[in-house]
Amino acid sequence: MQGVRRNYSASSDASLSTGYSHVEPQRQQYSSPSYYNGDVKFGDAALVLPDWTPSEETNVMRKVDLALIPWLTVCYTALNVDRNNISAAVIVNAETPTRTMAYQLGLDGNKFNWALSAFFFGYVLLEIPSNLLVTRFNPSRWIARIMTSWGILAACLGAVQNFSGLLVVRALVGCMEAGFSPGTALYLSFWYKKYEVSSRWAYMFGGAQVISSFGGVVAYGVASMDGIGGISGWRWLFILEGAASAVLGVLTWFLLPDYPQTSRFLTTREKEIVIGRLPPSGPSVAAKQMIMVEAIDTFKDWKMYALSFALMLTLITAYGIVYFIPSVIKAMGFLSTDAQLLTVPPILFASIWIIVVNWSSDSRQEKMFHGFACLLPAIVGYFLLATIQPKLTDYGRYGLLFLAVMSNALIPLIIGLSTITTKGTTRTAVRSAFTMACGNIGGAIGGQVYQLDDAPLYQRGHWINGIMLVAVLVLLVIAVVGIIYEGEYVGRKANLTVHERGGLELDGGKFLDVQNVLAAEA
Repeated sequence: MQGVRRNYSASSDASLSTGYSHVEPQRQQYSSPSYYNGDVKFGDAALVLPDWTPSEETNVMRKVDLALIPWLTVCYTALNVDRNNISAAVIVNAETPTRTMAYQLGLDGNKFNWALSAFFFGYVLLEIPSNLLVTRFNPSRWIARIMTSWGILAACLGAVQNFSGLLVVRALVGCMEAGFSPGTALYLSFWYKKYEVSSRWAYMFGGAQVISSFGGVVAYGVASMDGIGGISGWRWLFILEGAASAVLGVLTWFLLPDYPQTSRFLTTREKEIVIGRLPPSGPSVAAKQMIMVEAIDTFKDWKMYALSFALMLTLITAYGIVYFIPSVIKAMGFLSTDAQLLTVPPILFASIWIIVVNWSSDSRQEKMFHGFACLLPAIVGYFLLATIQPKLTDYGRYGLLFLAVMSNALIPLIIGLSTITTKGTTRTAVRSAFTMACGNIGGAIGGQVYQLDDAPLYQRGHWINGIMLVAVLVLLVIAVVGIIYEGEYVGRKANLTVHERGGLELDGGKFLDVQNVLAAEA
């Protein structure tokens, strides 16, 4: 049975976007269930009044944050490491050419670039199907399946013997990872208000970047394992990091709660608060089956395509630099071991910037100018790397990388913007997955941005990235202006809420116990 929340359609009343203070509220009590405390009406829109204090809400949401975000951060760290460790593996033991991955697998010419891009072929195709299965199998089980399967295959990269094997296993890793990022975005929308999803996803994304930024340190240490058991250092890197992800996937099955209604770490009162503050336009636990009409309707929104294309161009630059930053730094004149360590500071800086910008964006409920703060420094950084780099010292060129990586903070901002400007479980699942699928086409393209014939300064690659970000800037402005002009589910309008008590859903005017709904669907 399809459960839906009782709600009022958001109006075009200008007061909703400017504030409530000048509107005279009309207060009324609902005649039926006592679950509703009352509501304040603004034209044809209404805000149901809470029966809890701000401090109660703050405390319970802090409890939710601690239960979800740290573990999701660990999981996303594993994804970052297994997706990007090939960039570290390719320069492991570079001072002993016969012990390198490039030599042992015959990665001459642009074969390494194609190994990078192969990951995204299946990854992009399976994003939407995977996201539509999140609620069918429950988030903890589906996310655990994703992690365990990709971890096993990532470890298998340590056993490949030639270029063809590398391509096949990289492609399979991408197939198994498909759905993790949009799945976590959908998952968070079961727990948080729309405008909170972006910051929570950014905490997860940025926190994972902080931890995985030390991947260079791990690679530095693993390089010393070269020859142990007759296994090359780069193989040990894949084996150890892939195995760790598989173990984390198994733990996720037991540690990640599914929905507020079914959680064990919340009391009944806390469940009431978490559920009651959710927007009526958000996904619902009762929507176990996806609705095909809504899925098709999702593809009629031009704003989804604008945001998807903007994310794709952003990820071209992000993957381009993250995959090649060890090689770019090494080409600046540093030893391979030093280059591994020097990847840490710019990625760590970008990670902190991701968290700060997206926290500020959500707290102020503003996207466009925060997007400018991400894009403008990066555009300047890439254009300087493309033009004046030959005149700079090694450390001068290295310093410009800190500007270039600032655009990474735009990734969760776009994903959050796409998620909060839609409604319902099916639409949210399709839209978040489609946006990320299109975005990750940029990953396949990004693997081709920096070519060996452009070394050592990679000026052509920097030109490409700078121009891409200028296009992103234009698309962001168009999309945000369109959302503000047309959208009903942004800003204050996104958070007009009704209250569901104890996991109740409203269907056809009758209150349903969600536990019964889930039992019927099982």
